[in-house]
Amino acid sequence: MLSVKEYAARQAISVGRVHQLIRTGRIHADKIGSSWVIDEAELGRQAPLSRPLSMTNSWSLIALLSGIEPAKMEAKARWLLDRKCASLAEHPEPAPLLASWLRARAPVLVVHANAADLADLRGDERVVLSGISDDRAGLSSEHEVEAYVDPEVAQELIREYLLVEVKNAKSAKNANVWLHLAHVEADADGRAPLGLVLADLADHAGPRESQRVKELLSSDR
Repeated sequence: MLSVKEYAARQAISVGRVHQLIRTGRIHADKIGSSWVIDEAELGRQAPLSRPLSMTNSWSLIALLSGIEPAKMEAKARWLLDRKCASLAEHPEPAPLLASWLRARAPVLVVHANAADLADLRGDERVVLSGISDDRAGLSSEHEVEAYVDPEVAQELIREYLLVEVKNAKSAKNANVWLHLAHVEADADGRAPLGLVLADLADHAGPRESQRVKELLSSDR
């Protein structure tokens, strides 16, 4: 763990700038007593490239990326989202841009589950698999689960599967389940809209996930 001063020195920015990044959520920090500490993993995390879209526009962009016509929109808003879709298709590294735009789409509950329960959780009808757990991601995720769950049943899952919330960066290495808190309608095959899969993969920010975002955007879907 790094102090704010140490993080600032490693990143060659001012201490004041670090506090600003913490306040706006652009880097994750934990408060111990009266001081902030930052996990060294944050050093390699790319800061958001753009301001997040509003909740409404986030879900409209997700619909467009999924090949779904969004609910009625004003012409200007639709034009702007069409421009963003075109920007993603043309961008050499679209994942960080997508993660920036859609980072406010839904809260996410990061938890640890017993490895023996992961298969049951993955098959639970109350969750809609997405991100690394979606077959379109092409990733082996037997030891992890990522899904969308209605906020009203999230606590049920926590109790039934004895899920333990990961609340700070120090224990983040124990996380093996990501539950996005939003009601999502699965398609006829029981899968999440593709736009959500893209957004979730982009959030992971790993090279495999980012490459898969690029491949899926360039495919015919």
